[in-house]
Amino acid sequence: MATPRCTTTTSQALYRVFIAPYLPKQQPRPRPKLPSTYLTRSLTTTSRLHALHRAKAVPEQRRELWNEEITAKVIHLIDPATNTLLPRPQTRYDTLQTLNLETHRLIQIPGQFHPEDKLPICKIVSKAEVFEAKRRAQAEAKEKKKYEGAAKTLKTLELNWAMDGNDLGHKMGKVREFLTEGRKVEVVLAAKKRGRKASLEECEGVLKRIRETVEEVSGAREAREMEGKVGGFAKLLFHGRPLHRPSAAAAATE
Repeated sequence: MATPRCTTTTSQALYRVFIAPYLPKQQPRPRPKLPSTYLTRSLTTTSRLHALHRAKAVPEQRRELWNEEITAKVIHLIDPATNTLLPRPQTRYDTLQTLNLETHRLIQIPGQFHPEDKLPICKIVSKAEVFEAKRRAQAEAKEKKKYEGAAKTLKTLELNWAMDGNDLGHKMGKVREFLTEGRKVEVVLAAKKRGRKASLEECEGVLKRIRETVEEVSGAREAREMEGKVGGFAKLLFHGRPLHRPSAAAAATE
């Protein structure tokens, strides 16, 4: 069995024993500090979306000053019971002392000052009433937007002059539904290429049924005269009921 060769020379051994111990030890080089921007946790897709959403979310801006934000020490206060100014000015401090700030707040009405002493005009509002009014306004805006979108949508229904009573009734139900939603409805009438052809009396009956259905929807109307001919290809256009501002009751059920 061959013995392993020693690769250490005599000079290397002498260097380690007599010279190396007296040399100054090399200090470890400090690692450069990274800027704090590089030390932040990398964002995942979800966290990037949340960060983007937070950046876009602009806090609601308001014009009114609330409570201690009002700088005037003396104010004119609107009487909540009569909605008129109290006869004498009030101090802001005393007014706030009488309020339950959990349920009410004092607000300064923007741009309104007493004509004589130029003191700001303020009023006390209920937080619950303000919240309910805002919720109701948002519900009404949502409802109005929904109906406005429906009004721009054109629905097309295809009928034939020889359609039986059941099928015609189903189609008229659709006409009524779309017109009630405020949509525009186009009714296209044509004769069957194959099968029985409707008589003139039947065709006039179909037209009468369509127009009676439209009359059942309050505010719906025929937009223009029929195009085409009875018994052949014809088109009718109807506009749905006019859009009204939704009532508070409708908004409450939203």
